Amino acid sequence: MRKALVAIIWILTFTFANANVNEHVTCAIEDAACEFDVSYEDLISFLVKKELDINNISNPDLYAVSYAWLNTPYRYGGNSKNGIDCSRFAAMLQQAAMDISHSGGSSGDLYKMGIPVEREELKEGDLVFFTIKAGRISHVGVYLQNGKFAHSSTSKGVIISDLSEDYWNRYFYKGARLQTFDYNPF
Repeated sequence: MRKALVAIIWILTFTFANANVNEHVTCAIEDAACEFDVSYEDLISFLVKKELDINNISNPDLYAVSYAWLNTPYRYGGNSKNGIDCSRFAAMLQQAAMDISHSGGSSGDLYKMGIPVEREELKEGDLVFFTIKAGRISHVGVYLQNGKFAHSSTSKGVIISDLSEDYWNRYFYKGARLQTFDYNPF
C-alpha cells in the first residue's frame, strides 16, 4: 500500500511539474536528450526528482551530459565511462555541454584557470571547489542550479549532490567561472 501511495504521489508531482514547463525549454531539453542519447522522459523525471527547476535551465546539454554519465565509477586518472576522476569529469562536462576546452589537470589547476565566484553568485556551468584534504583544493564539480552540482565522487562515482549537505557545505571553498573567448574581428 505504501509503495502504491508513493508511486501515485510521484506521478502527480511529475505531472504537475511538467504542466507548468515552458514549451521552448522542453524542446531544448528533448533535443539535448536526443543528442546525448538519453531518454527524454527519464531525464525529465530525474530533474524533477532532484528538484531542479526545469523552467530555469539555460543549458540543457549540461543536464543531459550529467545524466548520461550518472553512476560512472570514480577512477583516479580515469577519463572514460569505465571510470573518471573529478577534474576530468568537470573538464569533459564543460567541453561537451559548454564548448569550454581546458586541459583538465588537478582540481587546484582548474581553480587557477577561472575567475573566483562566491557561492551566492554561482551560475550554471561554474566550477565548484572543495578543500577536503589538508586545507587544499582537492575536489571539483560543475554547478547546475538550486545548490546542486554534478561531480565524480570517490565513493559513489558520478552523482548530483547539494552544496547544503553537511559534508559539502563544510568543505566548500569557492566557485570559479571559466571564460570562453569568441574572437570575431567583424
